[in-house]
Amino acid sequence: MTKKMLIILAFCGFVHQLQAQWLLNFGTAATVAPKDFAFISGTGGQVTFIKNPATNNFTPFLAHAGLRLGISRNVDIGYRLCTVTMPWSSVGPTLGSAFDAKIRLTPTTAPYQVAVIVGGGYAYLTILDNHKSAWSPGTAVSVTRQLNVNSSITFNGRLLQTIIPTALGGKANNYVNIWGGSIGWAHNLNSVVGIIPELGIFDVKGQINHVANNGIGLQVGMVLKVDFKKSQSMQ
Repeated sequence: MTKKMLIILAFCGFVHQLQAQWLLNFGTAATVAPKDFAFISGTGGQVTFIKNPATNNFTPFLAHAGLRLGISRNVDIGYRLCTVTMPWSSVGPTLGSAFDAKIRLTPTTAPYQVAVIVGGGYAYLTILDNHKSAWSPGTAVSVTRQLNVNSSITFNGRLLQTIIPTALGGKANNYVNIWGGSIGWAHNLNSVVGIIPELGIFDVKGQINHVANNGIGLQVGMVLKVDFKKSQSMQ
């Protein structure tokens, strides 16, 4: 591994404790081949415009890393480390974990690849210096179009809910519902390494302890993807 790649991986592994969480998919509709796996690591930024009360949150650096393992020809599973938070100044962020399964619905030879992703995450959140458990079930749909032998474009739609059942008032009064979409470009640098920049916009609605908030969130980021596979052909 070159010195330049080591520097990139070290930078991508940096976790900045700010209020944001990754909603971007950083992947395509293709699934990892059985028994092969892929690694991603990257960073980016997020800005959230909360309407009531009017509050803007900006996160310049937000780390993200994950692994995907092929289970069958059209199914793989993933594990991700990501920051989970709620859009209020009284709620501090924390590093959480997320698991998901991706099911490809189209043949590998189809001009458009379509996949459904289902999963969930878990983390502790800090609410006014008190630690509370947070759960984040979610689902997504990915549609990928191959542009050429090395590049593809992917459109993602995502629906996510974060709930804090142990906070005052229970999950009915402590939650965030998020939905939106993103567009990503996957480009293979060689037979093993690729990059995936992505841009997304999301609608955010929720409340904590009977105080409601809603707004719009914008995210942009890029990950480095490394495929560890038996064959040297990229998916």
